[in-house]
Formats: sequence, C-alpha cells, structure tokens
Amino acid sequence: MKRFVLFVMLMMSVAVASAQKWSLTPEIGMMAVKRGGPSYNYEPGQSWNARWKIGVGVEYVVKPDRFSLKSGLYYAQRGYSRQSTSFGNIYPTIDDQSESTFSKSYYKTRRHFLQVPLMANLSFCLADNVRLNLAAGPYIAYSMGDKNIAVYNEYTPGNSSSHESYGSIYYGGNGGYLYGGGWVEKGFSHESWTHDNSFDWGLSFQAGLEIGSCVMNVGYDASLGKEYEYDSVDLKYHTFSLSVGYKFKLGK
Repeated sequence: MKRFVLFVMLMMSVAVASAQKWSLTPEIGMMAVKRGGPSYNYEPGQSWNARWKIGVGVEYVVKPDRFSLKSGLYYAQRGYSRQSTSFGNIYPTIDDQSESTFSKSYYKTRRHFLQVPLMANLSFCLADNVRLNLAAGPYIAYSMGDKNIAVYNEYTPGNSSSHESYGSIYYGGNGGYLYGGGWVEKGFSHESWTHDNSFDWGLSFQAGLEIGSCVMNVGYDASLGKEYEYDSVDLKYHTFSLSVGYKFKLGK
C-alpha cells in the first residue's frame, strides 16, 4: 500500500512539473489578405481584404526563458476579390445587342479554415516582465468551405427613374430625384458554397511582445496549398495578422 501511495505521489509530481511547462493563450485579431505569387500579379482589380482571426495558442517550454514550441488551433479566413470594367457586352443580358454597352463585373470568394501551426520560438528578455518572441515554422489548415459571390452588370444608353442607372442626376419638383440621360443597368448576381480542396499548408512567421501575461503578436503566413484538384503548389496568399491575447500558465 505504501508503495502504491508513493507511486501515485511520484506521478502527480511529474504531472505538475510537466504542466508548468505548458501555457494557453486565447487570441483575437484581424488579418489583411491578398493574392500572391507570379500567377496572380497581373490579375486586374486585386486588393487587400480584411479578415478575422480567433483561436487558442499552445506553448511548451523546452528551455525556460529561451526556447519553446508553439502550436494551437485558430479560425482563419482567406480569399480574394476582384472587379473590372470593360466596353462591349460579355454576357447576352440585353435584347438589342447593337447598342453600345459597357459592363462591370465583381467576384469575391471567402475561404474558412481551421489552422494549426507548429513553430519554434526564441524568447528574449527586454526588461522586467517584458519579453520579445520570434517564431517560425509550418502550418496545416482544414477548409470548412468557400463562399463565392459573383455580380455582373451591363449598362446601355437610356432613361430610368430608378437608382440603378448611371448618368446625370436631376432634382425633381416633388422633393425626389429623377435619373435620366444616362445608362440603364441590367445584370445578375450569384452566390454559392463550394468545398473544392479541404487541405491547405504553408509557412508562418511571428513576432510578439509579452508584457506580464498580456500578449500582442504580428504574423505573416505564406499559403502554398492547392485550391482545386489540378492546381499547382505555389504562393497563393499573403496574410498579415495582428492579434492580442492573454497567457494562462498551467500548473500554477
């Protein structure tokens, strides 16, 4: 019986000592995402898009105050949007094709991921209770689905009393607006959910300040995974992130 009690106490001591090396950091922040790589440099209308980032970081201390391993589980969004204007119709949305036209198209896709990084972290003491952390490593991510929005509008010369026309604005006598002498809008829009490729991977880099238990991180992710079956492995997205969190050290 004494041996059993001693064994249980020894296992509890080992568990407590091990727990003191672990910490959890709930985080929330914003990301800026843009298409990357030579395949997308010449696509018109590419722009940075704001996205959310939220999750829980996990850290295991290998050498106190020097070296640790970081991981966690994060909800992250990626995607892109583009828009263009062209002269002459592309889709046959009007009845009289002989009229001069111009068109505007807009497309946006938002991809939803659960992301798990695995990074090596170096820690440097800057002042009492203030540390600088530098981390780098790969990540893997699972796609929960992609939301796609496509809008196409075509404009022909004409008059319209609706707000859906381009042209001169006249002030009406009844306190309203009359739209005329401009372009009449006609087009369509479409929304869909797809799940073309459920796996993504890439590289993560992070720099952060740790003041007491408060954490602020600046990160960069390079997304390299395929977006569909016959896609190639190359740089798909640039993702910059800024997040804040609070570190809970276990075993204390």
